Amino acid sequence: MHREREAAHIRETCVELLGEHLGAQLAALARPGFELRPADESHPAAGRSRAGGPALLEPGTPWPHDADDVPLLLFAVLDTAELAPWLQDELPVRPGLLNFFGLECSHRCEVVPADPERAVEVEPPGVSFASVPLHAAPGLALPDVWWGASLEDLIEGFGLDPGPDLTSICDPEEQVIDLFTEEHLGDRYPGGGLDQAFGWPIAVQPGDPLPDRRGEYAHLLRLSSNIGGWEFPEGGSLHFLIPRQALREGDFSEVLVAFDDG
Repeated sequence: MHREREAAHIRETCVELLGEHLGAQLAALARPGFELRPADESHPAAGRSRAGGPALLEPGTPWPHDADDVPLLLFAVLDTAELAPWLQDELPVRPGLLNFFGLECSHRCEVVPADPERAVEVEPPGVSFASVPLHAAPGLALPDVWWGASLEDLIEGFGLDPGPDLTSICDPEEQVIDLFTEEHLGDRYPGGGLDQAFGWPIAVQPGDPLPDRRGEYAHLLRLSSNIGGWEFPEGGSLHFLIPRQALREGDFSEVLVAFDDG
């Protein structure tokens, strides 16, 4: 997949549906990401990326625990060296391996980077899940394309300028899902499956701890209740997000999680 061609396709689609003024602004929000799926013979693993299994930590790194001293679960490891060529400046700092820890029904989480040259496998001290190598299929994602929100909500949520003549192009109260049909972007949208790295989060419930200004946050990982042996609330998914400034600085201590309801 060629990133520049995909960006041009998204821009053409947005301008066709929303006009040059607003369409170009929305297209500029497209972020690179990956649809994650279990690797197989036809879809090789993205380096050492996987769901479950042992963590990949530098020697001496402690296993994260919650306030009650319960060990967090190792949900996934992303090998960013394999993802970086597609992400380009979306990943300004090269953290090597990212270990994603959390709990199935809690907002407690931790993302621990590790140097791939020094990382060793560390078995979980508590509950563990079978290791599933992950294939990463690249794409470009727009925010909330399939979310049941109106175009007006999308404009307000991301600080876009609708321009003076939007109503002559389309109804601002129309739901985004009715504008961007699967025919337009469906086969190009990372996260069309259940699991996703980077891009934009899909269908995350608003409210605490999800920030109101989603544009200020980067999406790191979406995991469904199906890829591993875990079960998130209402059979939904868990999203790891990070302030964009923290990502630029390589500071993963500010990561937060949000759930959707499947």
